[in-house]
Amino acid sequence: MSEAEHLARVARLIADHGPDVAILCDAFVAGPTDVHGAGLAVMTPLVQQVRYISDQVSAQVEELQVMLGEGPCVEAFTRRQPVLVSDLDDPHWLRHWPMFAPAAVGAGARAVFALPMQVGAICVGVVDLYRSGPGALGGDDLAEALAFADAATELLLAEHLPGGELPGSSRTFSHRAVVHQATGMVSAQLGVPVADAFLRLRAYAFAAERALDEVAGEVVGRRLRFDQTEDTDAGD
Repeated sequence: MSEAEHLARVARLIADHGPDVAILCDAFVAGPTDVHGAGLAVMTPLVQQVRYISDQVSAQVEELQVMLGEGPCVEAFTRRQPVLVSDLDDPHWLRHWPMFAPAAVGAGARAVFALPMQVGAICVGVVDLYRSGPGALGGDDLAEALAFADAATELLLAEHLPGGELPGSSRTFSHRAVVHQATGMVSAQLGVPVADAFLRLRAYAFAAERALDEVAGEVVGRRLRFDQTEDTDAGD
């Protein structure tokens, strides 16, 4: 799937299933992709809050990672890249996650795929997908899963907009003058389109647990530059 096709698929998922993140997750699990369940966790370096579980197995997978502090979700968040495990019963993964891997297999998850919900250098959480049997996630299934993760990211960030506007709506870039001005400044600092700059501004505020207006005010007041934060964590 090309970048243009990916973005179009993300937009279609949002249009069809937004603005409720849980409805989007339900639709993905019920869709043609060969996964048996999903969990979604909003995360910071110190907190992991489970926002969605599709069934009892995904509930146990998320709970194990919260309790044990190890697993693909934790690793995807830390590394800022997908962690794709086709067989948790493989000796490599049993050594890598000595507490999580056997417990997850016992709960009914043989393969687990963790996809970071990320905008730029900022990760706001992770989507975990599981299968009851071993097998890789690749090709069209992986492309669809990545589009789903990006759509979930945008819906999570949209929850922090006044009135809950969906990404791409006509009001998104005009709801507050300071946010509009800051978005333009971030766009110039990073050399990215305005839409991408706005996503990064929202992601920074979300990850730092701060009001969007407050972060935008710091950008406009030149106390915060995004070309100096891309390699740092918003929560630091």
